[in-house]
Amino acid sequence: MTERDYAIKSFKEITLNAKRHTEQRMDLYYEKIKTLMSDYQDLILENQMVLEELEQECQDKINENMAYALQYMDAYDYRMHIGHLKKEMNNVILIYGLCDMVHRAMTLVKYFTPNFGEEYYDVLYGCYCRSRKAADVDIMIELGMSRATFYRKKKAALRYLGYYFFEIVVPQSANKRYKPSFQEYEEK
Repeated sequence: MTERDYAIKSFKEITLNAKRHTEQRMDLYYEKIKTLMSDYQDLILENQMVLEELEQECQDKINENMAYALQYMDAYDYRMHIGHLKKEMNNVILIYGLCDMVHRAMTLVKYFTPNFGEEYYDVLYGCYCRSRKAADVDIMIELGMSRATFYRKKKAALRYLGYYFFEIVVPQSANKRYKPSFQEYEEK
């Protein structure tokens, strides 16, 4: 399912939830999502290193990549630490679930935020979703924004992200209306 397909699929829920879209709710979600995204950024950076370490471990011990190791994990291989590998892969799958939810909320920001959806998406991506940490000044320069504009858009983007995350994406996940298939996981 593409971003656009997901946005179209979610349009009905967004219009039904529009009556709950108040400034108070957005302020409440702003604080929650600000904390979540800060932790999310650290999680991405930390797990990027873990994945690289696991890949290297597989390369060193069995002279193959991690995909090969996972494919044949059921067959015991004395050179691999199977328990450690399974634990780390379970963590990666849980992190993938969170990443998928954040990505869906960012997609809704991109398509359903009035006037500045694309810019808000770019600000959020630059601040929280890269595999390397960048200073706000670098992101401002990259996006060609002044300091005041950048921080105003960052706050607005986080407010919308929080609203879409907690009002649309989390309930969808709880109701299991949208389940990413394993094939979508492999494509990412």
